[in-house]
Amino acid sequence: MKRLALVRPTLRAIRWTPLLGAMAAGLAIVTVPAVMTVTLSADNLAVLLRLGLACAAVGLAFLFDDPAKPTTATAPLPAWHGVAVRTVAAAAAMTGWWAAAVAITVAGAEEGTADPLPLPGLGLEAAAVGAVAVAAAVVAWRLTRRGIASPAAAPTVLVVVAVLAIAPRWAAVFVLVASPDWTAAHQRLAVVLAVCLATAAAAALPRPPRRRPAP
Repeated sequence: MKRLALVRPTLRAIRWTPLLGAMAAGLAIVTVPAVMTVTLSADNLAVLLRLGLACAAVGLAFLFDDPAKPTTATAPLPAWHGVAVRTVAAAAAMTGWWAAAVAITVAGAEEGTADPLPLPGLGLEAAAVGAVAVAAAVVAWRLTRRGIASPAAAPTVLVVVAVLAIAPRWAAVFVLVASPDWTAAHQRLAVVLAVCLATAAAAALPRPPRRRPAP
């Protein structure tokens, strides 16, 4: 029960406005072409989803801003409980955003051009990019004394996504829908996802107490 008591105050302390703004911008990227009478290929639709995803992921970094971190260092519950609540909130927000973005893309596609979209693979991309954001934010939260993660985490998300987007073919993770490298690229994405989740978990775990040298 003590652990559940932390959920409500943590959710109330989260900075929702930057996240909602970033997700709104991401939805606008897929919505504007969807409401226009233009015919986009499956690859074009995938690119729009990826651009929108990058915007939404940047917003996740703001969920981990925790100005109360210095004052909660002596709280009865370990700090990672609050990180876990924020991570669950990030996963729920990203899942809802992705469902809305895909629904808008499919509904607005002309002449059935969304039919070839490999939605499970694109969903893996969404999970991996979201995990990049969470890992960057948790690491920044750990390293900053005041617990303000977004100034470092948000640019890091953009840099990592940009690097992944321009990676050479042997390391590419974002490829064309019909590319023969699709399976290999998403296997690499699964590794990115696993590494990011492991990094976030390691950064959130409490550090062992420092031993004072014997007098």
